[in-house]
Amino acid sequence: MPVMIDTNEARCALTFSGELNIYNAAETMAQVKTELSKTLPLQLDLAEVDEVDAAGLQILMAIRLHALSHGVDFQLANPSDAVMDLIELSDTAGFFGITQVLTEVAA
Repeated sequence: MPVMIDTNEARCALTFSGELNIYNAAETMAQVKTELSKTLPLQLDLAEVDEVDAAGLQILMAIRLHALSHGVDFQLANPSDAVMDLIELSDTAGFFGITQVLTEVAA
């Protein structure tokens, strides 16, 4: 999974694309670990994530926990359908600061 990192003095933007899963979890975490050593607000852009599993969710949760423990702002931006499906399934919307989750209601 490629992670594009754009850091400036105001924030650290992490843009994920492709698969966020067990097969690339270690590599992905290694890419973002350096950025987590900074105390900049974090913005995760997940629009281009087309597959995510429990390992991917753990990465997102680790980044969120880092933000919480260091008192930095955190924003989950543009979650793809795959990401939203997993967030809904795992009931972690509140943890990620997502205040409104749209779910389909069978008629």
